[in-house]
Amino acid sequence: MSVMAWSPAPAASPLLRQCGAALGDRVLRLQDEPLAILKALYRLGSLVVTTFTSGSRVSQNMHYPAFHEGEWWLESVGDRCRLRQSLQVSQWHSVLAVLEPTGALPARSLVFFDRQGQPLQQMAVAPDSGGLAFEELVCAMLHPDQQTLNPPAGLPRIVAGELGSLSQLERDWAGSADEEDFSQLLQRCHNQRAVLYRSVRDSFACMVRPETLPAVLAEASRRDNATTLCVGNQGVRLCMTAPWSSPRWQGSHCHLAHNGALVSLDMAKMHSLWRLRKPGEGQVITALEALDKNGNWLWTLSAGEAESDWRALLRDSVIR
Repeated sequence: MSVMAWSPAPAASPLLRQCGAALGDRVLRLQDEPLAILKALYRLGSLVVTTFTSGSRVSQNMHYPAFHEGEWWLESVGDRCRLRQSLQVSQWHSVLAVLEPTGALPARSLVFFDRQGQPLQQMAVAPDSGGLAFEELVCAMLHPDQQTLNPPAGLPRIVAGELGSLSQLERDWAGSADEEDFSQLLQRCHNQRAVLYRSVRDSFACMVRPETLPAVLAEASRRDNATTLCVGNQGVRLCMTAPWSSPRWQGSHCHLAHNGALVSLDMAKMHSLWRLRKPGEGQVITALEALDKNGNWLWTLSAGEAESDWRALLRDSVIR
């Protein structure tokens, strides 16, 4: 049986502190009803949606559909590209409306935070879209208290269990049919993926040189191969398949682009890179997964249009 413990209340994120300093002036607190606000986003027209993660940032132009109960995902398919956004709605907690530019936050934008005060997504209304609808939404959802923010609270966590023997670990790994099964496996090591990956043989998880990732991205662009990049946080998981542009570097940041989507990966946050093999639909799926210094997930890069092309790409690009 899992043992539950209460983690201490985390410090507020820099973005939350920045918004708190402008509260009641340039920033307004909305009611803690993020799901109702998400359902109303389709009325705002064109949005610039930015997803925050610990090691990356993704911005894209999109129109939200009219959400229905229980359908907390978005999917759009274009020519050689696909985007799927899955929302973990239980983690969405509070919302702030930015009326005037505040730091890097643009005017007429909404910022959503999780239960620990970490930013999940920012939705900015395009200049020629949704002005009146934005004002109406803010007025309808305005919180009566404009002096204080809802402070982050500690959440229960699952204490790590026994990892088990090597043979049992690998049997459970090979039998994980989906992400939920794999998450249960990760709970044994308190979700520290590096602990799990070091506990199995190289045929399951093998550490590769960090330089592999930029090499693979550059070669994929040269061959015009589509690849799938997955990033996320506590409340959002984005999986984007596209023939990404050639990587553009700005310091430690690697920038990728395709059809209005802009991705920035902070390579300074990447402490280790792993080649993984997991069960997929009728075949073994190979992926590259980046972890931070604490063994937490940053992003995953995997096949786009064809697993065979992806494996050929890895054979020519992986640096051991």
